[in-house]
Amino acid sequence: MKEKEKEEESQKNDSAKEKYAQKRAKFRENKSSSSSSIFLDTTISTPEVKDIIKAVAILLKTQLNEDSTMTKTLSKESNLYYFSEEKYIEDFPEYFDAQKKENIHKIPTTEDIMDFMEALYNCVQFSPECCIICLMYIYRIIALTGLSLQETNWRPLIFVSLMVSQKIWDDNALPNGDFSIIYPFFDNEQLNELEIKFLEIIQYNVYVTLSNYMTFYLNLRALVQNHIELKPLSKYSLKKMEHLINEKKESKLKRSGSHGKFWKEGEKGSYVIN
Repeated sequence: MKEKEKEEESQKNDSAKEKYAQKRAKFRENKSSSSSSIFLDTTISTPEVKDIIKAVAILLKTQLNEDSTMTKTLSKESNLYYFSEEKYIEDFPEYFDAQKKENIHKIPTTEDIMDFMEALYNCVQFSPECCIICLMYIYRIIALTGLSLQETNWRPLIFVSLMVSQKIWDDNALPNGDFSIIYPFFDNEQLNELEIKFLEIIQYNVYVTLSNYMTFYLNLRALVQNHIELKPLSKYSLKKMEHLINEKKESKLKRSGSHGKFWKEGEKGSYVIN
């Protein structure tokens, strides 16, 4: 019986590795010259979005620099370990040569973070607000867990945070399958699992109020003012945001797949992982 179980487990691992190999092979064929390892054929064209992305990148780089002085060992049993690229190097060592490992362990510059987010934007065309909400999610996780941003987890954290914020904020939300094509480091199954872990870590608190957003945006604007001048929130923008947030209160996310929950000002709403 044990031999049969071992054989089934071996077949399962072989199948997973084969799928991973096919995904990486397809990625290499379509890969652009961008260091972010995302399909990227065009450059970002909206000045407002570019400024917001730069501001977010500056703040994340500052956090990375601060956290680099910390010597925390992340348990492999922790949900946070799923956001470390080290996990996937260990799971599939045969697909990571010395050069790939060196690239993954490289400490990113502000420009590296910008390139990664811009590449995502060019593929998904998410609303500029998603960048701010993504940053809010990352800082919620840091506050809840004490997580330190590292060279091996900043990409997965930004990626999944943007993916969830796009589902929450934008009307035309993309399914996880599309995101796994955009950033092929993860396949669809791994991405579903990452999203579940993300929601568990953040305690399903994905809702953002207008006052939360305004406060966070104003703080971000003040923190990066020596590097870039973010536009103040106009009355029109605030009115539009208030309208959209009120719409989100009344509507439920409709996705196909596994269900989770998110909080809406003390009330439970539906969140679906697809």
